Amino acid sequence: MEETVVSGGENFGLEGFRVCGKRRGLFFSIVCCAVFSFIGAGAFFPPCACAEEPQNVILDAERVSYDDATGKASAQGNAVLTYRGTTIRAERIDYDAVSQKVKASPLPGGTVTMRGMGNTVTGDGLEYDLDTGEGVLTGARGSFPVGEGTLYVTGEIQVLPYDLAAERGLVGGKSKDSLVVEGKNVSATTCALDHPHYRIEAKRIVFVPGRRVVARKPRLYLGDTFVFTYPLDYIVQIDRKAMQYAITPYVQHSEERGTGVGLSGALGWDTGALGLGMTYWSGIDFEWMAEVEQSLGGGFSVEAGVEYSWDEAWSEKKYRPRASLLYKNKGWQVALRGSRDEYIEDRKDSLYEYKGRLDRKPEFTVLTPWMKEPVFGLSQLRLSAAGGSYRESTPDFVGGTIPRYGAVLQSYSEVSLGKSAEFFWNSRYQAWFYDEDDQEAAEGLLGMRYRLGTVEMASGYEHRRVWGESPMLWDSLRDAERLHQKMRFPLGRELFVALRGSYDLDESMVDEVNYALQWVNDCMKWELLYHDERTSGADDRISLSVSVLAFPNTPASYGEYKDADPFERPQDLPK
Repeated sequence: MEETVVSGGENFGLEGFRVCGKRRGLFFSIVCCAVFSFIGAGAFFPPCACAEEPQNVILDAERVSYDDATGKASAQGNAVLTYRGTTIRAERIDYDAVSQKVKASPLPGGTVTMRGMGNTVTGDGLEYDLDTGEGVLTGARGSFPVGEGTLYVTGEIQVLPYDLAAERGLVGGKSKDSLVVEGKNVSATTCALDHPHYRIEAKRIVFVPGRRVVARKPRLYLGDTFVFTYPLDYIVQIDRKAMQYAITPYVQHSEERGTGVGLSGALGWDTGALGLGMTYWSGIDFEWMAEVEQSLGGGFSVEAGVEYSWDEAWSEKKYRPRASLLYKNKGWQVALRGSRDEYIEDRKDSLYEYKGRLDRKPEFTVLTPWMKEPVFGLSQLRLSAAGGSYRESTPDFVGGTIPRYGAVLQSYSEVSLGKSAEFFWNSRYQAWFYDEDDQEAAEGLLGMRYRLGTVEMASGYEHRRVWGESPMLWDSLRDAERLHQKMRFPLGRELFVALRGSYDLDESMVDEVNYALQWVNDCMKWELLYHDERTSGADDRISLSVSVLAFPNTPASYGEYKDADPFERPQDLPK
């Protein structure tokens, strides 16, 4: 038995650590790249073909030893292992050519660090099997970009090939050239503090390459206080940059329904989810929904669902089925949708609010990505088109099936005036055509967001001009001219009071005011909101809700009513 020892921090190239002559270095690269990319960049790398030339594994430390008889290498004292752009740093690194296992260990209180392609992840220890492609990073600490925020993860992380993950029931579908990351006893949060304002803990979290993060029945903590165990899954859509279903409940009161408590959630798998939502109202009992979403690959997916909800106009509950075939690719969205007894509630102006039911039989829509205006490049443009047949009903009449098609052109632009102010312009032109009628409308909101000392302000002027008329009521547009005002001022470092209202210039009246008390920290916003509706048929509302700031595109929970803020930027607008 012969052992070679190199001291003094010199590099030691280990060119013989291979399976079948070349493969051992390959799996080393795959596992390392997958672990650091999961935490640092959210990217997953497919396995490479076996290299034609042997790949070098280089150990550098204060003391490096290699035993020819056993095929074991050991590096101690500020050890560094480098392989194909990936670097592992620890106090000690052991590599066993017989068992094909690597182990990295720190000093007490120290860490193991993996770095590659500009990304870094740390942990308390690293072990993996090069033959099977499985690796475990214990005490892992890292970040995972999702949407406009970052998911911070701690716990034990396991990396394994897709085939093996499918055998264990972590993912479904056919074999893929990618790796799946599974977290055990993991804590996750978007709060970047050492002691986060909130976190979820789960015995298992599965990270599916490039698509979603699924936490199985997690426990929710606010600070160190346990709140409840979530009965379903917690799903973050990586491709949609949003949470698919809310994990926190909400409380809301309205004159129509009484006081309600709602909760939404899902049971997820790697290519889809079963979404569930339920709300209990003191005035009308339960409302609920169930929806299945399934990816078909190649950008195609299907959605089908049903909800059982209240109609104020009829004072009854109704089942409302719906189904969609969707295609999404590089910002383009195409959909074929059908629905029955869809409930439509739309404030047309200060004197009239439409409430009715609609059947889409079906509807075809196309939505383009946002594009720069080609002449001056100051605005973003988006075009949508739709066509289909529709049938509406109200308590007073039941209409026939009417064909409808048309297009909408939206433009948005903003100009910064330093750090404290910016002008914006949000406009829309739409044209709709029917068998014998047509309807056109041009509308725009000219506004400014600005600060006066510590007070955040926004002011806007809205105008809509309509030509023609729709033969239906649900999509009928009316002329409008309104002023909007918003302000938010601090009561402390994280406590704010916010006011937002609008004034109807046609009717010379304040038509709505929102009063809100907000507690905002670095990752969450708690809001107690009172909506004072002053129009005909008004329904005042008060609600308490929680939102995660890292996911601005997350829809409201089932049954939760959220007022549109005219000063918000359009969703999915490129930066």
